[in-house]
Amino acid sequence: MRAKKALILIGALAGALNAGLWLPAFAAAPVAKDANVLLITVDTLRADRVSYITDKFVKTPHIDSLASRSLVFTNAYAHSTLTRPSHTNIMTGTMPLYHGVSDNPGFKLESGYLTLAEHLKAAKYRTGAFIGCAVLDSRFGLNQGFDLYYDSGMGIQTPGPFDIVQRTADLVINPARIWIADQSSKWFCWIHLFDPHAPYDPPAPFKSQYAADPYSGEVAYTDAQLGLLFDELEKSGALANTIVIFTSDHGEAFGEKDETYHGFFAYNSVLHVPLFAYYPGVKPDRIDVNAGHCDIFPTVCELLGLAAPAYLQGESLLPIAAGAPRKRPEIYFESMSPYFNLDAAPLAGFLRGRTKFIDQPIKEVYDLEADPGEEMNIASSADLQKLGADLETLRKDFKGKGTKQDLKGMTGDVRKFMQSLSYISGRPARKGGYGIGDDLKTLWPLVQQMNTAVEDLRAGRTDLCLKKINSILRIRPIYVSAYSILSDAYFLLGRTDQALEIVKTGLSRNPDNLPLMSKLGQVLIKLKDFGGAVEALLFCTEKDPNDPDNFNLLGRAYMETGKFDLARDALEQAIALYPKMVAAYNNLGYLDLLLFVRTKDEDYRESAIASFDKALALDPQLQSALKGKEAALNRR
Repeated sequence: MRAKKALILIGALAGALNAGLWLPAFAAAPVAKDANVLLITVDTLRADRVSYITDKFVKTPHIDSLASRSLVFTNAYAHSTLTRPSHTNIMTGTMPLYHGVSDNPGFKLESGYLTLAEHLKAAKYRTGAFIGCAVLDSRFGLNQGFDLYYDSGMGIQTPGPFDIVQRTADLVINPARIWIADQSSKWFCWIHLFDPHAPYDPPAPFKSQYAADPYSGEVAYTDAQLGLLFDELEKSGALANTIVIFTSDHGEAFGEKDETYHGFFAYNSVLHVPLFAYYPGVKPDRIDVNAGHCDIFPTVCELLGLAAPAYLQGESLLPIAAGAPRKRPEIYFESMSPYFNLDAAPLAGFLRGRTKFIDQPIKEVYDLEADPGEEMNIASSADLQKLGADLETLRKDFKGKGTKQDLKGMTGDVRKFMQSLSYISGRPARKGGYGIGDDLKTLWPLVQQMNTAVEDLRAGRTDLCLKKINSILRIRPIYVSAYSILSDAYFLLGRTDQALEIVKTGLSRNPDNLPLMSKLGQVLIKLKDFGGAVEALLFCTEKDPNDPDNFNLLGRAYMETGKFDLARDALEQAIALYPKMVAAYNNLGYLDLLLFVRTKDEDYRESAIASFDKALALDPQLQSALKGKEAALNRR
């Protein structure tokens, strides 16, 4: 594995030399040699919700206190509009074009890519990560280099398709505080807090204090929890020898340019993020030169006096803070989820100074100095040919080997979670080119209608949901997630035949689409057509042997058809792929319970109890496992 990483680094170095890129040949003199490193990423935190930047919306006294002692980069930007790509950019110091993680579902960081944690671990750091959400679960590759990766606990099943399982800030920060206190040598700790992400439901007293603005209430709660961490670091003396990098993965749109939430457009409501760096001896300052997430890795390296990997695509922010211009003035960004989900035109662009270029069939150019709200598209007076050529140069320079798309490499537990966030995507049909009808601005009304349809489904307005989604599919028959949600809606109404028919229609318009084929398997299991489910799920496991969920579903289908050995093989494969998979342990328990009832062999009883215990260790309230274990204990 390490040899593979070395080959990638050598290749990247040669490519960078050929491209004439700046390479840090030697490590800079350390500013904070052997200091601890604390990276804090707050999910979905807008830059303007830190009151050190503006106190118009919410007070964040603890974050402000850190900012007042830090280098604050007032024009910092994400390169991606979604959580997993953004954190991969941070952790690898490279762009999605290099590491290949361009969306949440279906993508994971391959083991051949070096992470900041691995780099620091090689420098004798103890490494720990404390994660608040399943989007960054260990199976998606960002656990590389961590001694401890305390992820979101998504071995716990969600009770329904729209329920979200996450760790609130206290459940992330408390174990992080304990871990930090236990370290006797230098450490790197990553804390990821998910609370400001929708749905916004802050705890008391923030719920009542921010009743009219629950998003800001979530931010205030997050700030209060961070205050406990900062106070402890201060009192213990650890802060005096700790580098603290604070940022968010992306922002959130609240109607700017008609967008809500994030992950679609790439306007600054979503791209503009807080970013500040505290370190021993820092002289606090505000820096208005553009900065990006990929700059974090090389900045940490320079602070510690470590050689930065030569292929990194960001640059240290220390020279910039001292007054030097950026070596590469452009900050690249992209938003690719609509491309994967809607077959929309892929969106990419860059910021250079206060000019912003968005490449779509309908081009967009903004002067952020005169127009910070991006209200006046000046593309008609811009040199679009030059801007397009500059973007193409960036793409070529940043292009890497990329990672393969792991089409649905996630368990059923995680799929429910992803559905609740509208994080479902499939592989689109490729076309020769994209026109105005494929521009995100043209497609946005469909997405708005889809969002309201999902809200209707959640609120029990199922008939209204059906009308909206059917209307969407008449306009955009490639919209994969629309078929999946429409199928769920039909099931809620008890219209099972229509649930099956809509999945088949989706497959007729998106042939061999793996997400829809897997959905077909799920629907057939619900309809008790287990033979048909086996056929569909075998297709899925053959096309994508890395998806534990399909193996679990296949095991269930085999069990119902009496093919017990094949069922066991499939369920054990699911567990091998994901050892925290509650549903697979539960199904394995019922398989052995069934065999015990048939054979009276006590070994099956003991095996069933052991499997139910493993499921309950991950989800103590799982009723089916509790009932299964009780049956195994009492059956004679």
